[in-house]
Amino acid sequence: MAATNTMKVTTTKKAAKKVAKKTVKREEALELSMLLAVKAAKLLLLKQQKISSLKITNKKAQGIASSADTESEALIVDGIKAKYPDHFILAEETAYKEYMGQMDRYKFLKEKEWVWIIDPLDGTNNFLNGLDYYGICISLVNFGEPVTGLVLRPTNGECFYAIKGKGSKLVNFSNSFKKKSKPVSLKKSTNKKSLCDSLLVTGFATEKGPVFDREFDLFKHMLGKSRGIRRMGSAALDLCYVARGVFDCFWEKGLAAWDVSAAGLICLEAGVKVSDYEGQKFHPFQETIVASRAPLHKEILSLFRNRL
Repeated sequence: MAATNTMKVTTTKKAAKKVAKKTVKREEALELSMLLAVKAAKLLLLKQQKISSLKITNKKAQGIASSADTESEALIVDGIKAKYPDHFILAEETAYKEYMGQMDRYKFLKEKEWVWIIDPLDGTNNFLNGLDYYGICISLVNFGEPVTGLVLRPTNGECFYAIKGKGSKLVNFSNSFKKKSKPVSLKKSTNKKSLCDSLLVTGFATEKGPVFDREFDLFKHMLGKSRGIRRMGSAALDLCYVARGVFDCFWEKGLAAWDVSAAGLICLEAGVKVSDYEGQKFHPFQETIVASRAPLHKEILSLFRNRL
């Protein structure tokens, strides 16, 4: 009996060690995300000074990519692999090569314990035209649910980040990323504005045709109901500015996980309601997304249901 008990204790210890190896400290994961995002930001700022020398790739319905995208991605991926070699990584440019834009093919990632989801340059069109509205997105996902998320805007140093259950914060980098401001919490609150007083932000499907026509029809309908709508060109930054309270609502159809994973968590942790067009709970692999604060969120979802 004693031998059996000893065997049980040994087995339990081995199991505990195995679990301990899989445990990820979210603060450390976020710290790594910020470190890598800053490095990528410096790279992108240098690349944007030499736009004419960048190699451009057309990804058909998935838009375009440049050598700046791929170099930023490689920097981030290599940094994650060095610390978390056993984690799966879903990064936009390498994912396109493997899945060719067929987004249903990576929904299996909801069953994996740890997945890093990366957009090395969200807003490539803006970047290539010298506009300053683009960002770097890094999130860590546990069984399909983001647990850390970070979005960094290189051109002004704004860095939005969140850890699940610990709120969202904003820091500002300055002096070529040598200085960092004190973090500011993105407070949880309601939005008491009516839709007619709200400033909205959205995007459109890259692929033209029936999908685009339906989205544009919805755009025209929402334009008539609101104070105005902006089309900025970076879904991740749009969502972060909803979290900050600059915009009152963001919606879009056909985004990929790397567009929304980090920013979706930032919104949720700032008290923003995030769902799909049907009101289903947010996860990074949904076909549609709507983000706004209560009670505006309910009003917008009602309009969507009646329109689509």
